[in-house]
Order: sequence, then C-alpha cells, then structure tokens
Amino acid sequence: MTSSSIYLLIFFAAFLHALWNIIIKSLNNSLVGIAYKIFFQSIIFTPIIFFVPLPEGITWFYLICSFLLHSLYFILLGIMYNREDLTFIYPVARGCAPIFVTILSLIFLKDVIPFLGIIGILIACIALILISINNFNTKVDFKTIFISIFIAFIISIYTFSDGAGVRSVDNSATFIVWNFFLGGWISIGYVYLTDKESLFKLKIKELLLILCATIISFSAYAIIIWSMKYEPIGFVASMRESSIIFASLLGLVLLKEKIGYVRIISGILFFIGVGFIFNA
Repeated sequence: MTSSSIYLLIFFAAFLHALWNIIIKSLNNSLVGIAYKIFFQSIIFTPIIFFVPLPEGITWFYLICSFLLHSLYFILLGIMYNREDLTFIYPVARGCAPIFVTILSLIFLKDVIPFLGIIGILIACIALILISINNFNTKVDFKTIFISIFIAFIISIYTFSDGAGVRSVDNSATFIVWNFFLGGWISIGYVYLTDKESLFKLKIKELLLILCATIISFSAYAIIIWSMKYEPIGFVASMRESSIIFASLLGLVLLKEKIGYVRIISGILFFIGVGFIFNA
C-alpha cells in the first residue's frame, strides 16, 4: 500500500475519532460513557485474543504502558468533558501531542523525517493551538488548561508506546487485539468505585449509542496503530489530529457549539501543514 493510501486511511480514522468523541460528549455523563465504551471494547476483544499470537518480550512492556496510560487518559478526558466545552478541550488535548511524539520517535525509534515534514508538523500543530486560543474565554481557567496539556502529554506517550509496540511484532493484529483487550478494565473499575449509581442509570438508548461509539473508536484506532508500523509516527500523529477539525464541524452541527473565523483559518493552515507532510 502506498503512503498516500495510508494517509487517506488516517484521515478516515480521524473523522471516526471525532465522531465517537461527539457521541460520548452528547451523553449526560461523559465519564460513565467513556468507561462503558472501553469496557465494551475489552469484552468484544476477549474471545479474539485466542486467535492471534501471544505477545512476547518487549511487546508486553509496550502493552502495559499503553494500557495504563490509555486508562488514565480516558478517565481524565471523561472528567473534563463533564466540565467544559468539547471544542476547547479537544484541540488542547490533541493539538500539542504530535510535537512530543515526533521528538520521542526521532530520539528513541530513529524515525527519519525530512525537514519539509518537520515544517509540516509544526505548521499543523500551530494551527491546532490557534483553534484552542480561539476558545480561550472567561469560562476556562488555568487549571483546565494545565490538565488539558497534561492529557496531551499522556497522549504523546501512549502514541509513542503504541507505535513502538506495533513495530515490535511481526503480526500487527497481535498488538492491536491485545491492546484493545487490556484497555477497559481500570476505567470501569474507577467509575464503579467513585460513581457506582451512574453506571446503572443509563437507558438502553444510551447504551446502544455507547456501543456504536465503541465500534467506531476501535476501528479508528486500529487504523492508526497499523499505520504507525509503516509510516513515521510523527506524521501519523499529526495527520490524525485532523480529527480536531472534524470535531469542530461536528460540534457545530450536532452540539450547536460556536465556530468562528479563527477556527476556519486554523483549519486551512492545518491542511497546508498536511500538504508539507504529503510532499516530504
């Protein structure tokens, strides 16, 4: 498969990523929604682990790192979604991560990224940060900003871990399936201990929405993990964050959240950065 084909798949995954976030945000309790989402994911992948090779050696290290960091990420994201506007949190939490990921992959995985590609990543990240600044209003305090940036750091570490992990196995399905199987147990346990009543208040309609979000979510991330086996992780991470543009548009249409000229200009700037990556 050519790089262009992989990049198109990444854009499709980015749209799916934004879509499941919108579904979860639409629920009354996003933390409970996220906990159920990844719990359903673990249940779905439980029988599948018996049909893929068992991970070995360093792969287990990357799986455990990813499992712990994903759990922390989803818990924090659910808490934040219950507090703030999706179109502020999402750009901050996702927009800074590609820079961290690129640095890690250059140092530890020896990824080769041409100068034009580095410029593209920086332009894309600047565009995403501009989207966040556009949402910087009186409702957003510095504690929220700090936690959002901390989430971005977690994203960068688990993205790096997933990229290194999928490269450590011959069969990509081994890492992907075990990653999804392990992912859901901590988050559902956390919600059970802290807000048990909310776990059992969801209606059938809400559970079906969460199940849809689950299928959309693991489909999107499976594409991303697979892509990191063949393309520089910094490129994949940057292009995946086109989900922020999709999230802003979906937030406008489905959640009636405001969108301004700054976001439109930022979106154009982001795709200019992507153009640099395509030509790198």
